[in-house]
Amino acid sequence: MAVASPGTHAPHAGPVPAPTRPPARRDPEWWVRPLTRAALVVWLVIPPVVYFYIYRPWSAHAVWSVIIAGLPLFIILVGYHRWRRICPLAFFSRIPVLLRRPGTRRASPWMDEHYYYVMFAFLAVGLWLRLTVINGVGEATAVFFVLISVAALIVGALFTGKTWCNYICPVSLIEKINTEPHGLRETSNSACVKCTACKKSCPDINEENGYWKEIDLRSKRFAYYAFPGLTLSFFLYFYLQAGTWDYYFLGGWADQPALLYRAFRPDGHPMSFGFFFFPEDPRWVAAALTLAAGAFASYALLSMAEPLVGRWLRRHQPEADAGQVRHLMFTIAAFAAFITFYAFAGQPLLRLVPWLGTLGGIGAAVVGTLFLARRYGRTQKAFAEQTVALNVIKRWEWPDMRPPKDLHEAFLIHTARSAERKTGYAQVLDVYQEAVREALADGLATREEVYRLEALRNQLQIKNADHEKIMASLAEEERLVLTDPSKQPSAEKRLQLETYKRALEQHLKLVLAADSKADDRFLTQLRKEYNVTEEEHTAALDALLGGTQGMAAQLSADLRVVARAVEAIRALKAEPSPPHELLADILQRKRIQVADRLVHILGLDPESEAGQAMHRMLCQEGEGFSDALFDELRAKVPRSVSEELLAVFKEDPARADGPIPLTEGLRMYTESADPYVRAAALYALAERGELDLAILHRLTEDEHELVRETLQGLTERLKSRGSDGAPKLTRIEKMIALRAVPIFSSLEPVSLAELARAGIEGYYAPGDVLVREGEQGDVVFIIVTGDVTVLHKADGGDDVVIDQPSVGDVIGEMAVLDPAPRSATLRAGAGGVRVLRLDGTSFRDALKADPGVASGVIRALAQRVRHLVSMATPRSST
Repeated sequence: MAVASPGTHAPHAGPVPAPTRPPARRDPEWWVRPLTRAALVVWLVIPPVVYFYIYRPWSAHAVWSVIIAGLPLFIILVGYHRWRRICPLAFFSRIPVLLRRPGTRRASPWMDEHYYYVMFAFLAVGLWLRLTVINGVGEATAVFFVLISVAALIVGALFTGKTWCNYICPVSLIEKINTEPHGLRETSNSACVKCTACKKSCPDINEENGYWKEIDLRSKRFAYYAFPGLTLSFFLYFYLQAGTWDYYFLGGWADQPALLYRAFRPDGHPMSFGFFFFPEDPRWVAAALTLAAGAFASYALLSMAEPLVGRWLRRHQPEADAGQVRHLMFTIAAFAAFITFYAFAGQPLLRLVPWLGTLGGIGAAVVGTLFLARRYGRTQKAFAEQTVALNVIKRWEWPDMRPPKDLHEAFLIHTARSAERKTGYAQVLDVYQEAVREALADGLATREEVYRLEALRNQLQIKNADHEKIMASLAEEERLVLTDPSKQPSAEKRLQLETYKRALEQHLKLVLAADSKADDRFLTQLRKEYNVTEEEHTAALDALLGGTQGMAAQLSADLRVVARAVEAIRALKAEPSPPHELLADILQRKRIQVADRLVHILGLDPESEAGQAMHRMLCQEGEGFSDALFDELRAKVPRSVSEELLAVFKEDPARADGPIPLTEGLRMYTESADPYVRAAALYALAERGELDLAILHRLTEDEHELVRETLQGLTERLKSRGSDGAPKLTRIEKMIALRAVPIFSSLEPVSLAELARAGIEGYYAPGDVLVREGEQGDVVFIIVTGDVTVLHKADGGDDVVIDQPSVGDVIGEMAVLDPAPRSATLRAGAGGVRVLRLDGTSFRDALKADPGVASGVIRALAQRVRHLVSMATPRSST
């Protein structure tokens, strides 16, 4: 059927209206590109203007009192990332990329740690040159701008990515100090289209992430602390050289063509004086001494102030850490430098109009104050929370409503929309898990920071147990990522490989469409432009062509986890003890999880013979990998994967030098990705008396609360050894005690830990009453040590002993399950009793969490009924 084009008529029909199209949305950043071109034009015009108009003071003022003086304010107002796209020096450093001749070298590890010194040194040299050579000398000014542009070009030709911008450029230091951790303007990032992962914690991807990751660098601390003094000493030198401020404020420095010669050859002319009070000192030496003295004085002053500010901050914010103190000092230093700079910069021109200088000072003070207020209260925890929150909102699922900016509002709407669906909470958990996964993968938050985001979880109403399961799942994913060459944990590396993969995919599509042979020279050039290694190229190509390299690596890692677990479980069972049994149980559960995942990855039907055989082989001891099973697997999965599977499985788990000793295995498990394994292994080592300082030091700052609590409890117990009284139970000990109770033995470690958290330890002396018959109660008792006598009033009013539960028994559950008065009195036995008290809500949550708990409670109640019936029934004479 033919369709008439707009403006024509279809046969035998009326006019066909023009198709309506939604109006194109204008790019809100449209103005950045023309501004970038304008900035480049201005930069290119500066050298010829100052060169040919060397005797016109206005040319020097235009450069130094307008363009350069306005640069920090301009950067703050347009935003960090926009300036990174506008900067002319960045353009010169990218010329080799535009010419398809990019550099391939990377900055060294030394440069990663010390690049702030490099930037600061270049900035200090530039200021020194201004004071001695180029302020009022047109030829020198022109040469200076040409040389710095050539330097950017050379670095771009030798080094990959934005090495010039990230490691060398002095303007980059000014950008950072005036905008970190986030400026007045929120801007989209300035990441390269062809990312080469040239820098860890790349500021172009996320400036604030780079700021917090580098806040402990010594070079960053020096640059921030020395910058205010360097700024002040630069302007102060004009007075120290001439003996009057008129030299600077009236602009005499803008027209000194002979300065180039007199600064290095004192000849008695005032222009050659180093200091007005010591004219014999050469100007070039005096300028260097002034800048150095100002920088080091500022550094020393702020360094001495840091501990004082830290004590003040911790009095007002007890939770403040060293990073927050350092951030506050950086904020103070940046504010001081900004206000100092604009007390002088541009004033020689502004003061030509009487009121303009005052107005400019007020404007700078207002911007500086806004910038101070925005930075002052920022914390690394707030950044991590905001990152996860934005990831949650990004996954907004209601197309008829715009996503709100506030996370709490988003949750309320999401909950209202999901109220009628049973899957509402599950959807919230999925969104939360994806948000946390992305934040961790991009390096924008650490696992420890995510664990501490209680406010965020409270807004989303996420239960702690569900959060623990999500974090355990992500920890397992993280372990798999580290074994898979096609996946990388850093945001920079991920962006590099994703952009490279897209470019490679486009090339392969063109080649396949043309039915032609791939051009190896093009691929070589493409790899050079994106700076990827041969292994990274192979992984990207393998992923695009549906290969199995990553899949085999994941299988290999999983199977090695199983092999280690088999060996450890055997060793733990050979020396039975409650801590060993807990660790063995956790490891066995991990084996089952791996088995489930492998069966799923291999595409086997869990109900099929092959799927069940694979599961048994991985979960039970003594099962072999038969040739028949291998043949069936090879028919269902790629050959490379099945061979990898067989090779890893046939490795001798006992190793050539024999099984790993249990103590060494426990030490190894204190480094596990699973916090419950770490905590259980730590406690087992302590029980064996095998803890060492290296493990204690490593786990002191562990990301997981359970591990830190276990370590703290063990440490306090060592300190109080020999004192009277039984030490309090740690949470890991409560978990061990709960697991010894049959009805709780099937709980997963996460649920067991939550139950242990809710359990309150209590001790009752011999004869003490735990509960009285007839009282209302909502507490369950779990006996840890000792025993309890259960008494029931007979018809005559006397107490009759009807039961005597001991260690591992649960008592009092009837009153929790049925809100009726207590049916018996519980009295501590002759040796006293130590119990864990669980409130009714926690006990009922455990029933819901695991059907096995409910079944255990039913069995226990049934046994108790039989016991009572047997006591009430007269014995037969037979």
